[in-house]
Amino acid sequence: MAFSFKFFPVKDLIFSIIPTAVSYEGYLNKIPVFYNLYVAIGTGLAISIFLGVLFYLDNIKTYKKSLAEILATGYFMNFTGRLAQLLNGKADIEFLFPGNSVIKLNPENVTVEVGVPISHDSLIKYSDEVKRSCDIVYIREATLSEPYWVRAKYDKGLLTICEYPRTLFALSRYLEKEFSDKDSTEKNSKKIYAYFDKKIEELKIRNSRDIPFGRIRFMQV
Repeated sequence: MAFSFKFFPVKDLIFSIIPTAVSYEGYLNKIPVFYNLYVAIGTGLAISIFLGVLFYLDNIKTYKKSLAEILATGYFMNFTGRLAQLLNGKADIEFLFPGNSVIKLNPENVTVEVGVPISHDSLIKYSDEVKRSCDIVYIREATLSEPYWVRAKYDKGLLTICEYPRTLFALSRYLEKEFSDKDSTEKNSKKIYAYFDKKIEELKIRNSRDIPFGRIRFMQV
């Protein structure tokens, strides 16, 4: 990530690093080799700059982790949570297929496969695979005025909704430097997607009472 002052530890610099540099000067003066005032101050300053760099890198890591966790939370609650409520219901679900054909299915005959990618490359490959193998199907809910669409496969009375976190495509807008070329994108996306996956796992545990895991399956792709 290119240098940015928004990650620069200004507060840490004022309240921790600078006082630390001053205290180092006092400690170092007690060591014979550091009797020279300028050597002692310079050494203390160097140590403090090193600590400042560590703070800076940690702030960047925290930002990336927070960004991934926000996207994971939004994705889980807005899409998976809604589908979980639908599949937990008892009423038939109405699906509108291409050609305006309508099929009503009991929730027991509907499953959801959520592919969680391990990198940007796997996200692209899996999304392409889903687009090739699935139709765009609209779901009609009595509680909503307009239907919403999913990609799904229908075979012998069973419907499989194939889903993946499209929201991850938005990361390239926030992390332009990391996603500037193929090698950089792949390397950095693995770390960030791991944060995303970990947050999804936490949300699954937290909401385990409300999710029909027998019919909503998460898998790494």
